[in-house]
Amino acid sequence: MSVFSEKLQECITKSNMKIASLSKISGVERSFIQKMLTGERIPSDPAVLQQLADALMLSPSQRRMLLDSYSISKMGEATYYRRLLVKRLIEETNSFLQPAPVLRSTYPNPGFQRPSVLSLHGKGAIADTVRLLVEEELSGASPRLRLVLQPESLLMPVLLAYGRTCPALQIEHILCFDSELQYQKENKYNLGCLRGALSFLLAACRYVPYFYYEVISPKTGKTALFPWMILGTDWAVSLSQDEEAAVVLSDREAVSLYEGLFEEVREECHPVLEHSGQEQFFDAQNWSPLKQEMTYSLQFEPCFGFFFTMNMAQQQICRDLPNREELLSFFDERRKQISLLDGARKNTSFFTLEGLDRFLESGRIGELPEDCYLPFPKPFRVELLRRMLACTQNQSYSPYLIKPAKFRIPQALYFLVTGPQQVTCSCTHPIHGRIHLNIQENSVAYSFCDFFEYLKETGLVYSKEETQAVLRQRLEALAHS
Repeated sequence: MSVFSEKLQECITKSNMKIASLSKISGVERSFIQKMLTGERIPSDPAVLQQLADALMLSPSQRRMLLDSYSISKMGEATYYRRLLVKRLIEETNSFLQPAPVLRSTYPNPGFQRPSVLSLHGKGAIADTVRLLVEEELSGASPRLRLVLQPESLLMPVLLAYGRTCPALQIEHILCFDSELQYQKENKYNLGCLRGALSFLLAACRYVPYFYYEVISPKTGKTALFPWMILGTDWAVSLSQDEEAAVVLSDREAVSLYEGLFEEVREECHPVLEHSGQEQFFDAQNWSPLKQEMTYSLQFEPCFGFFFTMNMAQQQICRDLPNREELLSFFDERRKQISLLDGARKNTSFFTLEGLDRFLESGRIGELPEDCYLPFPKPFRVELLRRMLACTQNQSYSPYLIKPAKFRIPQALYFLVTGPQQVTCSCTHPIHGRIHLNIQENSVAYSFCDFFEYLKETGLVYSKEETQAVLRQRLEALAHS
């Protein structure tokens, strides 16, 4: 039996309904229901579940349980939960992008007097001591922390609180990713590592994460090459794996030893995310080239970069910009990389109706800084919509509107999948402005690519036909307004 057959049997038993009655009321053949109950068959069409749920008069929670069990049985438990983790990670990124209510540029030195070696016992004492040490570091001119900690460390929230409020703080972080996994199945741990890295990367501090591979053992908790540690300018904290014991070292020679260990390991690591700031954002070389015919995009508004032409860029880029020619060169190179107008490439795009309407009303594109271009006039907006619909007709463009009640995507985050393990992401950082990221760790990149390929088959989006109907309606309304 499957998870789905067990849950369906549970629902039928609670309803006290006979199989023959359920078949008659739902319109689903009796033999098909019996095969579902034995695990021989799983419906190919989720509409069958709605028929059964209506006939059984299931509550909303029971419906969700039945639908979840159906998805688990159809795609496998590990794949189902991996895709669910990617969805949740995208949704919660919106909270990472919210700026802290207060940003601090200065910290008073707490005057922490400590011996050259200080032993600590207990999580509470360790956390309190780390706070004092970090505030001492922040009182200096160039605060810098170097970490060898896993996302599950109890000290990560403590450090994140400073990372969110201190723009001057620089953090270098070494993480251990799990090497004992199958990309197509379980990847919960590595996605958790990415979640931890993003929470710092989108905070106020300057953050650079690195990773190496090791087998993550749930029994021993071994997730590092040596005990976890935190390094400041004049101190080092070495922690036991269970974080129940620690030693604070203030002797210059001992601190130098730990600095050497950190640098040695970092040389063996790879960056989790390749990062470029706003100054490199408008550089086509920073964007990954397309490695496959089909690409996927996910963002709040449609990606109009697939449909623009250089005459639009020439007219809309502000003429008084000092770097205008460089921007035009970027748009020309990017157009050559991703344009769908020549029919040589294909794209599946996910976006929201709110984002589409916002562009049609304002002529503004969230991906571009507002101070570098003029709002798109109505004729250009009409033309872009026409091109979108023309590309749907020649099968080079497949648009899907997101159902906002089921999938909440951040307004300031833009994903583009250009290869089987190639994911780029750009966003508007609340402190550092426009940034561009390439996911460098293969198992995490695979998980995102798989999620985008799977998304069109879910109830999280409207069908391609429904989306096209909305685009046609919006085009007609805009053209006659």
